[in-house]
Amino acid sequence: MAIQAVVFDWAGTTIDYGSRAPIVAFQRAFAHFGIDVPEAVIRADVGLDKAEHIAKLFAQPDTWAAWLHSGHNAERDVAIQEVYQQFQQEIRTVLTETAQLKPGMQALCAYLQLKHIAVASTSGYTADMIKQLLPLANQQGYRPTVNVTSELTAGVGRPQADMLTFAIKQLHLDDPQSVIKVGDTVNDILEGKNAHAISVGVVVGSNLIGMSEAEFTALPESEQSRLKAAARDTFIKAGADYTIDSMADLMPLIESLDQKALQVPLLLTPGPLTTSASVKETMLVDHGTWDDDYKVLTQSIRQALLAVGHADPELYTSVLMQGSGSFGVEATLQTAVPQDGTLLIAMNGAYGQRMATMATRLGIKHLDLDFGETQIVSAEKVLNVLNQHPEVTHFAMVHSETTTGILNPLTPLIPKLVEMGIVTIVDAMSSFGGVPIDVTQLGVDYLISSANKCIQGVPGFAFVLAKQLTLAATEGNARSLSLDLYDQWTCFEAEAGKWRFTSPTHTVYAFRQALNELIEEGGVAARHTRYAANEKQLRAGMLALGFEPLLPTAVQSPIITSFKYPDNRFDFRRFYESLKQAGFIIYPGKVSKAKTFRIGNIGEIYPEDIQQLLAVIAKIDAVPSAAVSQ
Repeated sequence: MAIQAVVFDWAGTTIDYGSRAPIVAFQRAFAHFGIDVPEAVIRADVGLDKAEHIAKLFAQPDTWAAWLHSGHNAERDVAIQEVYQQFQQEIRTVLTETAQLKPGMQALCAYLQLKHIAVASTSGYTADMIKQLLPLANQQGYRPTVNVTSELTAGVGRPQADMLTFAIKQLHLDDPQSVIKVGDTVNDILEGKNAHAISVGVVVGSNLIGMSEAEFTALPESEQSRLKAAARDTFIKAGADYTIDSMADLMPLIESLDQKALQVPLLLTPGPLTTSASVKETMLVDHGTWDDDYKVLTQSIRQALLAVGHADPELYTSVLMQGSGSFGVEATLQTAVPQDGTLLIAMNGAYGQRMATMATRLGIKHLDLDFGETQIVSAEKVLNVLNQHPEVTHFAMVHSETTTGILNPLTPLIPKLVEMGIVTIVDAMSSFGGVPIDVTQLGVDYLISSANKCIQGVPGFAFVLAKQLTLAATEGNARSLSLDLYDQWTCFEAEAGKWRFTSPTHTVYAFRQALNELIEEGGVAARHTRYAANEKQLRAGMLALGFEPLLPTAVQSPIITSFKYPDNRFDFRRFYESLKQAGFIIYPGKVSKAKTFRIGNIGEIYPEDIQQLLAVIAKIDAVPSAAVSQ
């Protein structure tokens, strides 16, 4: 079942970096009676009901001896109540001082709201303390709808399950496995486990590290890493199902859990790719193509695409085209190149060759410059050919050639060709949205991509970012009615976002959601960082298992990685089926001169997915035993 609710702890989890409030309040409460209790002693049981926590502190021989030595009441129950009452006074001041949300929490709250995931809390604080905290948290965007203290569970708090079970019932949920309990103490983890919920420990800013943000960030990176590793280990030993460094890390974890709940395989391909549950959910509603809201949505997507590509809206426009990415490429070629034009195609894989096939079918005069499948497109060689062929008016190339995974540089070649007056066409099908591209800076005339690539939508339409002046000069060029890029553009412009022919409405709405999620992730730069980390982890792991990458790191894209067969005994079909049974779909090789297979790094794929994939591959008997043993 997909995740339906997240139940948070308070101090050290959602607010109060380092869980300082209870520590300070306990120390002040005991100090009021002349007792000094070390912070480490207090932290050992943070997360308990506060009266129970004080009882545990008095169970420490040194603490009780100091209490008696100071001449206070020798009845332990009375002593506990006296300190507890003083704690309640001290905590009121400290709560206000430490009520700031932890880093990543605001983004997480927006995400949970967008996903319609319920939010609740359980706490060792009292109801009065929570009442004091709620307006401060609400002002910052954190608004749990159910807040449970031990006063609602007959005084039974953590590590028992009572508070969490009560919260789940208040949320009207039946399956605790659809609920994530997040906390920063061992008692939080135990509470989640005892309630049969998914237990998640948050590491940075937690009670287990116990430092303020300023103290922690001032540490050397090596010391930060050591402290985080120790906290993770403590959580795991306590039974945590997962650990996260920061609250922002809960978002990809939820996406991963939702994917597993849907029992859909992870598509480790260059598109279609694995999409988020929320993108899928968007397609459950039917829409009409003539609806004004739909046209507004289309226009908003066109503008958003310009922003993603850093394309100046004064100079560029975007045109959506029904069909796959190849439809977009063919529409661009046949519209951009006039009958008397000549096209130079630089190619180093199947998709450059596909452009040449299209040009032939369309009757476009073209020259093909083949670099081979493992060499990048060289600006020097392209310019040499142009010097020999002054008749060339247009140039086309593939940015990320997924035949091999090679990433062809766009600079300095494209700006140089623009200076020369050559109309430039770039197939950025599998790179746009996942690799930073500044369209305005490049000056490229046409850049083509597709909904089901790095924006992480689903198949159904392609799109083209085009220079307005260049596109405006192409009226009548198209050899096809349906794939006339110029006519499609003028219809969008003249009729406020109306598509010429029936459009893929479900795909369009899903794409709008995917664009929103790209922004939430931090834009193209953040997504590129994630994809690159996936590729690096995959490459290192596969090398350790005896699989050699086809390409050197210097020319490898973060999109998809090709691996050579380890030896002639390797049975790819058996390997593929074993991975499919384990929930992973990969691609066969497309390289003509080597036996390879390909694994994509893009889509809703995260480090834990790559780690799980590598663990599965290590056990597949289609891999020679010599490779597995390495």
